[in-house]
Amino acid sequence: MKLSHLLLIVLVSAVTAFAVTTYIVVERAEPKAQTAVAAAKETRLDAVKKSGVIRCGYIVWPPFLTRDPNTGKFGGMTYDLVEEIGRQLHLKIEWTGEIAMGQMLADLALNRYDMICDPFVETPGRAREGDFTLPLFYAPVYLYVRKDDTRFDNDYARADRPDIKFAALDGEYSAIAANDDFPDAAKLSLPQMSSAVDLFMSVAGKKADVVVEDPYAFSDYSAGNPGLLRPAAGSPLHVTATSMPIPANEPGFKDMIDHAVAYLQDSGFTDKVLDKYEGSVKFIRPAKAYREPAAP
Repeated sequence: MKLSHLLLIVLVSAVTAFAVTTYIVVERAEPKAQTAVAAAKETRLDAVKKSGVIRCGYIVWPPFLTRDPNTGKFGGMTYDLVEEIGRQLHLKIEWTGEIAMGQMLADLALNRYDMICDPFVETPGRAREGDFTLPLFYAPVYLYVRKDDTRFDNDYARADRPDIKFAALDGEYSAIAANDDFPDAAKLSLPQMSSAVDLFMSVAGKKADVVVEDPYAFSDYSAGNPGLLRPAAGSPLHVTATSMPIPANEPGFKDMIDHAVAYLQDSGFTDKVLDKYEGSVKFIRPAKAYREPAAP
């Protein structure tokens, strides 16, 4: 055999061996790569459609969400709205677990829930970590004080002093507003799993002087504790959009929930639910996206 032929055979054998080895390595690695890519591409919308379930984190906060301590049965304004959202989307609503307010956006990012099924104020700090649905309604907030305390009537700025103490629930708007608007005032910090009733009781019991809250929570508290507290005279401290927190960077899931929220508003379902729960304190509805034609 000629030397040139021998070299050619050796070269072809080497190329063939390299090609076969490369094919085996790629073939073995490819399924894992495909699995990783598929997993990376699964969005929250994909996962919800696959499971047929929306997992709700929640906080019991009347009148928005209530839970019977004996039966465990849920109720309230948000419960009615979210259950109808699930019905319209042909998805089951699973009330998965009660949240700690300061941890809710981290829990969403960790995929412990698909959304928080309670209305929360859309603050910039929260928007940095998560996203929100379309507003369900707009909520005014006031300063609530003991019935005989007139120090802040028509002059909220007088509450921003070190000798004035605000009741504040960690992670909730009572703490956010107290820190933003009354930075010089002292704070009585309540644990995250406390309730609106605990905030109002802190003021009634003279552990604190004032609390920033919405009139809906106050109306529920006042019904069982009449004559102890009142709103300080004056306009609302703020009027804020209240929406349900959802995970950041999930546009498909957000679009689905937003379309459902908009449909319930346009169909009149949301108005009926708000009418049912508002009592003497009226909810501020979002503006309609259309104008009815004038009568001929």
